[in-house]
Amino acid sequence: DDFVLRTLLQKEIARKKVTASDREVDDILKEMKTNLPPGVTIEDLLKRNNIDPAKIRGEIAMNVQINKLVLTELGGKVTVSEKEYADFYQKNKKNFTRPETVHARHLLIAFAEGDSDTVKAQKKARAEELRKELLAGADFAALAKKHSDCPSKEKGGDLGSFPRGQMVQPFEEAAFSQAVNEIGPVVATEFGFHLIQVLDRQAAQVMPLDKEAKTQIAPYLEKQKQQDAFDGLIKRLKANASIVVYGQEAAGR
Repeated sequence: DDFVLRTLLQKEIARKKVTASDREVDDILKEMKTNLPPGVTIEDLLKRNNIDPAKIRGEIAMNVQINKLVLTELGGKVTVSEKEYADFYQKNKKNFTRPETVHARHLLIAFAEGDSDTVKAQKKARAEELRKELLAGADFAALAKKHSDCPSKEKGGDLGSFPRGQMVQPFEEAAFSQAVNEIGPVVATEFGFHLIQVLDRQAAQVMPLDKEAKTQIAPYLEKQKQQDAFDGLIKRLKANASIVVYGQEAAGR
């Protein structure tokens, strides 16, 4: 089947005089190189798998030619109609739900390896004193920058927005239960003692079928259209060919 498929495509490529330039092949090789692990070259990979560089260029060239054939089947470009966007959106609406998020900042008094209960109690007392300063009107960002042990201190403790499932459980429970702008009680986690302030909260919501959603949908629909066009091309080529299988002859198979 693979041999038949390849032969049919090669004949169609020759019949329509579809070409692949060296530049098109080089561009794909460059893209392949960017996806390799650090320190691994395309040459190393080919040598390790005993692949002739000329052969891989030939395979890439043929893929370029096949893609051009498929585009010809589609009239030169892949287009998605508004109805197709809407149908896909309706069938996959659950995938366009933005989860509930909070935007929070924190100040961390971190644990160190080997901290005794006494040291931890002292660190909690320090966190409580800082909380009193915040409740009295001290600037959160300034205190975080001066006292926090988290790298986020360089941003005034700002952690950005995050959904559930990204923070350790005690921190998450506090962040998602606190009122906006409230200085919550000291929260203990495996990392230390946190002072948390929620800056904003966004409820879960369904994404509208807007430009952003269409940008996410387009690759799926375009790929499906290309696959359908490829399948249709192969079906037509088989129907117009005389294919002989060992021990059996079947025109159009």
